[in-house]
Amino acid sequence: MSELANFWNLILESNTFNFIILLILIIAVMQKLNVKAAVEKLKNDIIEAIENSKRAKENAYNNYTDAKSKIEHIEDEISEKLSLASQQADNVAASITDNIERKIKQIETNVVKVIEAEEKTLVTSLTDKTSKASVELARNYVKSRLAQEPELHKRYIEESINELDKVKI
Repeated sequence: MSELANFWNLILESNTFNFIILLILIIAVMQKLNVKAAVEKLKNDIIEAIENSKRAKENAYNNYTDAKSKIEHIEDEISEKLSLASQQADNVAASITDNIERKIKQIETNVVKVIEAEEKTLVTSLTDKTSKASVELARNYVKSRLAQEPELHKRYIEESINELDKVKI
């Protein structure tokens, strides 16, 4: 039995035995903690992160190519928009100029009409005043002549009666 005890002491003191016990303990702890599942989960998370990274890279590349294709023709689009804006500005300016010219012609026509109307009013007014002045002068002349020559009075009356006789009723 002492040999068995020596053998047992030898086994307990050997590194191999200690190593085997340590492995058994590690395996037991790993089974208890389910390290394999945790490692598998970690592996799956890493694979998923890599896949997400690949998708993000593809999306970024697609966004880059889209942006690049949009930017390629932007100078042409800008020059086209500027040309269109310039043409529209020219059209608006021409329209404004035409409207102004029409308004000026309309104002000139109205001014001419007002001037002609005022001329007619003035001519009429002057004609009335001239006629009244002429009649007044003629009346004063006739009165002064009649005052100077009383026989003319009779002669004018006779001439007026003769003229009335000529008129047929």
